[in-house]
Amino acid sequence: MNKSFFRKVGFGLSVNDNAPSDPLEWSISQMKVLPKLNWTGPIYSLKEMMDFHGKYNYQDRRVLRKKFKKDRKAYKQAKKLLKYQVGHHYFEPLWLYIRHNEAVNGDAPVFQRFLHFWGNHFAIQKKNAMYSYDVGPYHREVIAPAMLKNIEDLVYEVTISWAMIHNLDNSKSIGPNSPRAVKHAQRGRSANLNENHGRELLELHTVSPNAGYNQNDVIDMSKVMSGWMHRIPKMSSKIHKKEENVPVHFIEEYHDSGPFNILGKKYVESFGTKAAKEMLRKVIKDLVENPYCVSFISKKLCNHFITQNPSDEIVNEVIKVWNDTKGDLKSIHTEVLKQAYKFSHLRKFQQPETWLLQFIKMSNVDYFPKDMTYDFETMIPRNKDRVRRICTHLGQLPFRPLQPNGWSDFEQDWLSPEFLFRRIGILNALKQKGKLIHLDKSYLDRIIELNFDNVSEIKTFLEKVNNNEESVALFSSKWMLKT
Repeated sequence: MNKSFFRKVGFGLSVNDNAPSDPLEWSISQMKVLPKLNWTGPIYSLKEMMDFHGKYNYQDRRVLRKKFKKDRKAYKQAKKLLKYQVGHHYFEPLWLYIRHNEAVNGDAPVFQRFLHFWGNHFAIQKKNAMYSYDVGPYHREVIAPAMLKNIEDLVYEVTISWAMIHNLDNSKSIGPNSPRAVKHAQRGRSANLNENHGRELLELHTVSPNAGYNQNDVIDMSKVMSGWMHRIPKMSSKIHKKEENVPVHFIEEYHDSGPFNILGKKYVESFGTKAAKEMLRKVIKDLVENPYCVSFISKKLCNHFITQNPSDEIVNEVIKVWNDTKGDLKSIHTEVLKQAYKFSHLRKFQQPETWLLQFIKMSNVDYFPKDMTYDFETMIPRNKDRVRRICTHLGQLPFRPLQPNGWSDFEQDWLSPEFLFRRIGILNALKQKGKLIHLDKSYLDRIIELNFDNVSEIKTFLEKVNNNEESVALFSSKWMLKT
């Protein structure tokens, strides 16, 4: 049996788990339906989070800055209290604990691994405190349900989501051949086309630079994107007090009338008709069917779940299924799992968060707070913020990627003495606090037998380790760092 498979596509097995008799079916079955939430603590909807974020933005920009214009110290104190009232420091650790709980204690760890992959593929950068309010529910309510659909649906729903529209400033974009641009010109004002979203849709989310697109393709893609924006609140409306934290709509007045030329294909629409709104979907359909997109994302999936720089033999099987099913994600995910099982002997270096979750799962360490409620009046207690501090220490806060293409999935970016010592530091800190005292020889033997294929080799290695250091040695070993 390829025991490493449980870590390659999931988070490993705990001593309380029975090893599935059919690991491949165990993994595939988890990708068929949206998993039920295991988390029993507080949770907030995307709409509720937009209300919190909107209140923070409005009160800070429109009320506090005006009220304390001449008193910097009073402004800072008032803003501090405002952050308590809107959960500014609370929501990021809450969403991280929910994410980690579903990975470790949920019924579908494989689904969660794929959700982590897609969340990183469609990354939201550290901007306007979105990591606190918006990214967690964006993963849960936008990406997760779309993982059961078609790649076209997933790309489209992410593209028009509030999180991505705001992240890439598409609400600031005005099509140069739009009614709004004409009005601007009549008043002597310029109408600016924002290229952020159009560029990243091509570069990072679909075809990649391998497709050989040029600046004109980016411009026309951005024109197609124009008009998709969070509604501009009127000063007298209730939603004005939410600032930009309002639902996304297609506002045709801002949409460019075309025609558009993207990757050698011409798109023509009848302005003022339903075709204008549907143009983005039409272009995305062509993008996800483009061979460069199919190859780019297929290889990225295999690179994440199987091994770094996977061979054509591996990637081509995923490409074939993508093309045969016209991008059906259940089929694509299934093929990735089949290839991961077939090539489970190949090794892949684990990102810090994945390593952390595998350690938590396998060790059954006391990690989750007993209570994650919050009074919205004071600073969040340290025990409820521990998850954020641990992820910060490891160098990977999942909701705050440093680059628009998300966190690196390549070994060379994580395999440094500093990053490795950080992992060992976490283990030593837990050991010193007595959190690993239950990891005696029999417990470690059971973990090894459930999760590793080279049982004898690992046990022989641990026999040479000083007493009471076995747990740290195992979880920081090369066999744990790679799977």
